[in-house]
Amino acid sequence: MEFENYWRIDENLQEDLKYTDNIYRIMEEQCKYLFHYTNGKIFAVFSEIKIDGSMIAMAKVMSNVIKGISGITLLQESVEESSTKNLIDANTMYFDKRYGFEICTERYRFRLFELRMTPIYPVEICVDEGICKNIASTLDRIAIPMEKFNHFKINDEETFCKVLQCILQDKKVRYIIGELRKREQDTVAKEEKLPEKVIICEGQTDEIILQTIAQKLNQKVTIIEANGRYNVPHIFDAVKGKNTKSNILIVVDSDGNEEETRRMIVEKIDTHNYELAIINNCIEDWFEPEVADFSKLKLIQSIDTVIESVDFAEISKMHKSFDTVIKFLQK
Repeated sequence: MEFENYWRIDENLQEDLKYTDNIYRIMEEQCKYLFHYTNGKIFAVFSEIKIDGSMIAMAKVMSNVIKGISGITLLQESVEESSTKNLIDANTMYFDKRYGFEICTERYRFRLFELRMTPIYPVEICVDEGICKNIASTLDRIAIPMEKFNHFKINDEETFCKVLQCILQDKKVRYIIGELRKREQDTVAKEEKLPEKVIICEGQTDEIILQTIAQKLNQKVTIIEANGRYNVPHIFDAVKGKNTKSNILIVVDSDGNEEETRRMIVEKIDTHNYELAIINNCIEDWFEPEVADFSKLKLIQSIDTVIESVDFAEISKMHKSFDTVIKFLQK
């Protein structure tokens, strides 16, 4: 018995899919508008919400793959487990992640909403309860209400932009931004300027390692965690807005693509008044093979011992990024 082809694979396959790619660009532009409007006193961050203790998905491999498909010769007669277990899981292409959007100063932060999204619409938005109380009737007309009163489903980009505009123009948001500006202006004369040396890094592990290195060298430095590579340019702008004379080093992981990482940083930061250390691949690689079997938690717990035991000169020879950090700290 011959069955029909159930696959929908053709040149027009993508036409009925509405992609969420532009959400990142839309949010990035809103971050820039707020930063420039407040002269760097208030900045916005749109970033993935991460949960500590992430689960490791174990790959399950098919033991037998379709045999004898006409015209296809790339498949072997049988596929052993070892032939697929090292392949990249394509499921990661269709991510399902949570993002948060916050406005921040050096002392305050306020989360306006959370967004759960995949590469295609619809997306789900969870609006701050106070904001939602003010604009619930409007959101009910624009988006699709869900079971919880501050949760809504958004089916396309046009609707997303309308919802976003409604949230950003809400009276609670405008009030908080106004109060944050007042408090920044009231305290600006009392606050100390940032130290001469500032390092901006991606995450908490990077911050802890860099601070431990600075302590071993007996160097004072302010280290700021950006909570992700794509937030680094916004943090840089905020630091420069606070003290234009600060010497800034940006330390980011390349995740195996150094040129792409460099291009992203250069395009997003409209100045050359900084130093850049791109780590290939991640910061833990500086201390290989000593920490080869360490989890992130174990590395953090053991970092003082690790730093004391390694030879900085030898690591500098092997890793240009490490050498850049050391020279920056010793200026």
